[in-house]
Amino acid sequence: SMKDETFGPIGNDKYSEYLDDIHFSGEHLLELINDILDVSAIEANALELHEENVNLSQIVDASIRIIKPRADTGQITIISSINQEIPLIFVDERRVKQAFLNLLSNAVKFTQEGGEISLDACLNDDGSVYVSVTDTGIGMDEDEVSMALSAFGQVDSGLDRKHEGTGLGLPLTKGLMELHGGTLEVKSTKGHGTTVTLIFPKERVG
Repeated sequence: SMKDETFGPIGNDKYSEYLDDIHFSGEHLLELINDILDVSAIEANALELHEENVNLSQIVDASIRIIKPRADTGQITIISSINQEIPLIFVDERRVKQAFLNLLSNAVKFTQEGGEISLDACLNDDGSVYVSVTDTGIGMDEDEVSMALSAFGQVDSGLDRKHEGTGLGLPLTKGLMELHGGTLEVKSTKGHGTTVTLIFPKERVG
């Protein structure tokens, strides 16, 4: 492609910069369109899951790898702790990865420099599995949590919208979890960060 200078050098740094911007904008637009299509599909009960037995820690690792450059740019540390006793889970791997990426990118978006994000996964006593993403970010009050969970409701972060988005991260993730028979729960304190917990029902575990 032109961006990779396949057919020879572009020659001018300014042009390279423009191409980066165009490339980023194109990717960003694609993300937005996909988010909107997915939410519409969930609401229309038209999203089909392609399920298989997958290793949860592999999905977590892959998701963190994708988001890490963004976290590094914001000087945010991501740590993960995954209980090795978790058996394989029967899910749509792509959709679960999408759910994790939504939560991680939200956490990066609303966490200040020097902050920390932790992703924990554990087997519950009842055989279900929980995955939680906790950040040390700006947090939300009850009204803001309700808004964040409603499609297209976007909480104004005052963090100059470092990374634009549709505001569909949580509703989409909630929808994806419900398709798997699971749940999404948000706990947040204004000024002290947010924890979002996903629960996969025991029917999908092992």
